[in-house]
Amino acid sequence: MQFKKILVGVDFTDITDQILQSAIYIAKIFNSEIKLVHVIENTIFPVALDDLEPLVDPEEFKKIVETVERLTEEAGKKLEEIASQINEREGIKTSYIVKTGDIAEEILEICEQGNFDLVVIGAHKNALTESILLGNEAEKIVNKARSSVLVVKGKSVDNIKKLLVGYDFLPNSIEALETAKEIAKKVGAEIDIIHADTEEGFAHFAHIYETVFQKKISLLKELKEKLEKEDSIKVDFEIIKAEPAVAILEAIKDFNPDMVVVGKRQRKDIKRFFLGTIAMKVVKNSPVPVLIVRKR
Repeated sequence: MQFKKILVGVDFTDITDQILQSAIYIAKIFNSEIKLVHVIENTIFPVALDDLEPLVDPEEFKKIVETVERLTEEAGKKLEEIASQINEREGIKTSYIVKTGDIAEEILEICEQGNFDLVVIGAHKNALTESILLGNEAEKIVNKARSSVLVVKGKSVDNIKKLLVGYDFLPNSIEALETAKEIAKKVGAEIDIIHADTEEGFAHFAHIYETVFQKKISLLKELKEKLEKEDSIKVDFEIIKAEPAVAILEAIKDFNPDMVVVGKRQRKDIKRFFLGTIAMKVVKNSPVPVLIVRKR
């Protein structure tokens, strides 16, 4: 997986720097271009301006339009300054856009129309509990994006030494591992592969369980040897007897990776590709950044 075009959601909150640092780091790895986007929420005006005009006093409508124009101009100036700094200091081609409307839908629309390979967004820390929460808009983007999504949580993605990959031998996890491999090769990181084993509980399959389990070990050993020999990447793997989301979250605590990489299953019967419950649980509960990989 090559991330050549990266769309970055900028909300000008306390996590903006972490989001930008992460996007820049990934862009340098893949020689990408960046587009910054800020969306002015439509909570200021519950319907589109054209639809709102007949419903309000002309003077009030004028004030609403002026407010939206002022906010758009202010956001544009901020993004222009950030884009200019990234261009000059980092040598990364960077552009920007300001939109008005529903945050998630606008970002998803820009992503699809622009054929972006990766969307970078952030999760906010709850000031009372210190937990890191995936907000409603971020959850929508993670769930519906047709591209890969990097959710910046807890810390920036700016010095990857260890990657943790959820792996179940299916195409989506194979793609996730390939992406982790590309990153690891560029930055000299090691990879921990986690496989969740859930077959043991099926008593009526007990006679073949051990054979299947040993086959998994054999395949993971072959994968480890191949990555170490052909790509010079330090690799380890572990099979955890638990539900997949639980296994990955346990492994995060044990291995303390700089980023988790999981795959996104494809559902071709719908317009957008919804995230499976396993990956969503990981994204919501992980204390570290999570990269959800989907091949466009």
